[in-house]
Amino acid sequence: MRLLGIDHGGRRTGIALGDTETRLALPFAMFEGLPDAQLARAISQVVWKEAIEAVVIGVPLNADGTPSNQSKIVEQFIVTLQQTIGILIPIHRISEYLTSHDSESKLAGHFTREQKRQRVDAIAAARILQDWLDQQPR
Repeated sequence: MRLLGIDHGGRRTGIALGDTETRLALPFAMFEGLPDAQLARAISQVVWKEAIEAVVIGVPLNADGTPSNQSKIVEQFIVTLQQTIGILIPIHRISEYLTSHDSESKLAGHFTREQKRQRVDAIAAARILQDWLDQQPR
């Protein structure tokens, strides 16, 4: 099954692609500065072009597992995305606690600040998707 992972952020949103056969997620793209409706349409185009069968989106929970202010924003985006891509493509949620921070630390020392900014969200999306894949039974 072809999968798309999303790291939804305030300014930038990273996406990753993966599948259940290889059980591997890879960074794909980053969208910057798009309002949610436009972002949902852009992601929808990727969903159809890449024959995606399910979406995995990171929900930023607090360290204790409770919803954060940002998680409410992500939940609103999920509603917009589901309306855009349709109900035939399921959207799975997974905690994304510290994925962006972890992704930034992996890039430390290898890239300039601008290069990191362009990559970190897609890498975080791949981490979100990989975490979800790793939790699925074989």
